[in-house]
Amino acid sequence: MNESSSMIRDRIAQLLTHMGHNLFEKERVLAMALLSAVAGESIFLLGPPGVAKSMVARRLKLAFSHAKAFEYLMGKFSTPDEVFGPVSISRLKNDDKYERITEFYLPGAQIVFLDEIWKASPPIQNALLTVLNEKIYRNGEQEVKVDIRGLIAASNELPAQGEGLEALWDRFLIRLVVEGIETEDKFEALLSLPNKRSKEDLVPEALRITDEEYKSWQTSIDSIDLPPHLLGLIHEIRRMIRNRNATADPDQQWYVSDRRWRKVANLLRCSAFLHDRRSVILADMFLLVDCLWDRYEQRKEMQDLLTGAIVRHGYERLTKLGSLRAQLDMWREEITEETRMVKVREVTQPKAARDEEGVTYFQLLKYRGDEPVFVKEEDWDQMNTGQERIFPLFDRKEGIYRAIQRTGARKTEDGGLKISGKEYQILMEQVEEKQIIPKNPHASQITMWNQQASILMRGCQERLERLEQQYEEEKNHIRSHLFLDQDFAPHIEQAYAFAKRQILDLKLDTQKTQHSYEEVGDS
Repeated sequence: MNESSSMIRDRIAQLLTHMGHNLFEKERVLAMALLSAVAGESIFLLGPPGVAKSMVARRLKLAFSHAKAFEYLMGKFSTPDEVFGPVSISRLKNDDKYERITEFYLPGAQIVFLDEIWKASPPIQNALLTVLNEKIYRNGEQEVKVDIRGLIAASNELPAQGEGLEALWDRFLIRLVVEGIETEDKFEALLSLPNKRSKEDLVPEALRITDEEYKSWQTSIDSIDLPPHLLGLIHEIRRMIRNRNATADPDQQWYVSDRRWRKVANLLRCSAFLHDRRSVILADMFLLVDCLWDRYEQRKEMQDLLTGAIVRHGYERLTKLGSLRAQLDMWREEITEETRMVKVREVTQPKAARDEEGVTYFQLLKYRGDEPVFVKEEDWDQMNTGQERIFPLFDRKEGIYRAIQRTGARKTEDGGLKISGKEYQILMEQVEEKQIIPKNPHASQITMWNQQASILMRGCQERLERLEQQYEEEKNHIRSHLFLDQDFAPHIEQAYAFAKRQILDLKLDTQKTQHSYEEVGDS
């Protein structure tokens, strides 16, 4: 960051303070409007009439030196002349050119506010698509590069589905819900304001963004780093959205276009730049909460998904534990092979049959001819050869075991049952029984394993130090973010704690593994 930009954050903070004077409970809406304008993006405000949506646009104009503003209320009878300017009669008459006079209309403005945007006619909507995305307006035969920095659209409703408004809706990167004043003190302050008050002198000229600065900032924003671990987080968020869509109803799908992801990346870089940072940090990722939802009812679910992704995967690529875990798993397999011997033998035991509830039965042979009769495993285990016990016998019909009688019996020396003086055998089967026999590893092998343990422990420590250094650099920015409410801050702390816990767990698993072969060697 060059010397001239070292005070940008403080300047933006002061700028927002002046712009937000007596604009109660709209501080974040105004901040996001300024962020979108510096990033060259568009913002949509959803809210009922009379909640200061247009006031936000008028205050945004004050952030820029000598900025021109254009404001228009859309209606179903609105014409392109009213938005883009009237046709020049002289050009049409003298040069046979169909061109508009755009100077005092949308193409000639830096700050634009379009109210009731979804009521715009198709010709206006089509022209806006190019203006919003490429910042180009086709005026007759010419393609005019417009200098629109902040375009704010507003409505008390979202675009109706199935009316061809999807492309226009996708152009608005930031989507905010604007509500009326909630706290009593702010509401009373609003009622106490005088009717006549100047707005133009709210922002000192020294704080306003000049044309030269604005153009210079765009180049600086492009140089801001979006680090690999945050690119990994974006990949994870995309994967979670795809998984969510796989089980959602067709009309409840979340669609995030590649164009929107590209704009999101630019917005993140812009946030970092305005905070005097050279790199995007994890806290900036919470800006996505206002960029990815489509329908009003999706907002809470999207916020929960993003919060979960940030907490669990925010530092995942930074710590890169996957390679260490793979090394640990291979090391464990090697230790298992070298420290134990498996001896297999065949044993004869009662053949188990189980009912739907998992109760185990053993079958008596020839007690009722060919009709199967069973005894419960728990009754079998309680019998001995010296004392008779009373227990129930069962038959089996269509997989259901039913008690048929109670009788006295005891075990015989050869593993059968003696009932009423007659001996009956239990249905048996042969199974393989594995016996684990410890095997002492060679001293040279233990030395090699200790070296592997040291490598893993060192890898854990390096990753822990990397995580702590990153968090130390970020934590001072977490609670002073210009564009986010403070309720997001604990989630960043949780993400750090989660990543740290994973490293410490891997370190503990390494220590336990080392202890396992040392115990074998000692024995």
